[in-house]
Amino acid sequence: MPELPEVETIRLKLWPLLVGRRIVRARVLRKDIVGFPAARGFESGVAGRTITELRRRGKYLIVGLDRGGELVFHLRLSGHLAVVDRDRKVEYERARFELTGDKALSFAEPRALGRVYLVQASRYPKALAGMLKMGLEPIHDDFDAAYLHDRLRGRTASVKSLLLDQRVACGVGNIYSDEALFRAGIRPLRRAGSLEKAEVVRLARVLAEVLRDGIKWCGTTMGDGRYRLPDGGTGSFQKRLAVFGREGERCQRRGCAGEIRRQKLGGRSTHFCPVCQR
Repeated sequence: MPELPEVETIRLKLWPLLVGRRIVRARVLRKDIVGFPAARGFESGVAGRTITELRRRGKYLIVGLDRGGELVFHLRLSGHLAVVDRDRKVEYERARFELTGDKALSFAEPRALGRVYLVQASRYPKALAGMLKMGLEPIHDDFDAAYLHDRLRGRTASVKSLLLDQRVACGVGNIYSDEALFRAGIRPLRRAGSLEKAEVVRLARVLAEVLRDGIKWCGTTMGDGRYRLPDGGTGSFQKRLAVFGREGERCQRRGCAGEIRRQKLGGRSTHFCPVCQR
């Protein structure tokens, strides 16, 4: 699933292509891609609206519309957004928004797991109730050691599983949690409540650092190519990953002879160095 850096990259790339354009017509090509409202009401509710801004909340991309409307995209595993010529066909396209200037915003999703919602002024339906419970993003100014300590204190769950909890660290997923824990020198399976003050301070700092690095390098595109930029290009942060996807390779930290291991945690692959992350 695209994490915060990938969605932020998509937002930045789409902004100059979308803001100020009017949606002439919306076409839903697969009804279950619309999470709210029903497909027919969705199409009529979007038509004629002007795109005013693009925002992001965690892993959600929010397209602001005039009259207080919002299109909320959740890309899930393989959703892809691109601005194309209006007559261009797109493989696995599930919804299309025809725009002024003979352009179209295409929402393609091979697995059909992604969703788009039409809401009014952040009044989210039950299908988006989770957005209201999300915690702070690690790149937010108020995400500091005190905030993180408050959410980890006394918890017996692993620190990795809590970092994946969007109520704790909004926007963090499998890749960036592994990388942050490596930078912090903390074993992913360690009980969250056992972290000492200095470790929490370090973890809060590197969480922000690794996410900002991900944004700087336009996100992470792994070998499956599921995440792509709106123009079809790829991110490059995968070239700078220290542990994720590097099982069996030697640790890159200077002076370390450890070998990167992979372990299952809650159905997900977790990568770490057994030497650096004691």
